[in-house]
Amino acid sequence: MLKKSIQISVISLAILGFTGCHKRTITVHPGESSTQRRVVVPVTQEPQIQEEILLGRNSRTGKNPTLGRRVSVPRNNPSIGQSVSNNGETSGSEGETPTDDTAPLEDKFMERMPFPVEEYSHVKKRGSSTVSGRIYLENSYNSEKVPGKKLKLWLNPVTSYSRQWYQESYLGGYKLSKTDSRLYNYLKFTYSNADGDYHFYGVPAGDYYLTGTMSCGEECGFSERKSVRLVKEISVGRGTTKVDLMKNVP
Repeated sequence: MLKKSIQISVISLAILGFTGCHKRTITVHPGESSTQRRVVVPVTQEPQIQEEILLGRNSRTGKNPTLGRRVSVPRNNPSIGQSVSNNGETSGSEGETPTDDTAPLEDKFMERMPFPVEEYSHVKKRGSSTVSGRIYLENSYNSEKVPGKKLKLWLNPVTSYSRQWYQESYLGGYKLSKTDSRLYNYLKFTYSNADGDYHFYGVPAGDYYLTGTMSCGEECGFSERKSVRLVKEISVGRGTTKVDLMKNVP
């Protein structure tokens, strides 16, 4: 009996010695109790990507998410879909000219934004107000006022579509792609008389860009004849709104 017990003890010690020389693999299953050993495996985190909100034109791509894509155009192509006659009148619907001395185009071109149909559905086409005034250029050397005789003037409702034209074309000097023909349904135009006086009738109350183009030479202080674009943002209320459309030159 004693001999048998000694044999069992020796076998047990041999087994324990063998297992102690080897690493044990512990498999952890979900739902195991908190008393069991837990194996923590480090997790490699994905690199974080920082998103950037573009508030203006992207300097690398030249793309503005609101206003369109800008590309260069040859200097020998000064106009897009319009022409300037000898008296300075343009065929463009917004009175755009490629020779505005106050806003050089610098070979820049921009695509127009899509026509905002929903926005224009709220723009009134008829009203009862009047807009009157005079269009002229004032020579800054001698204060002479040169009237715009028999010129075409436009009233363009202020919308996101026309604001792009005002900011990027008139102020920024960019040439814009062709105007959407649906804009014509919302424009009003008239002609000045021999003294430069003009009148718009049946105008709905609201905000507008008043636009005209004059051709002027030595009488305006220029060394040669130039076409000058005049634009003014106005607010029309009830009755008659008096507005002079003018610019100091040269």
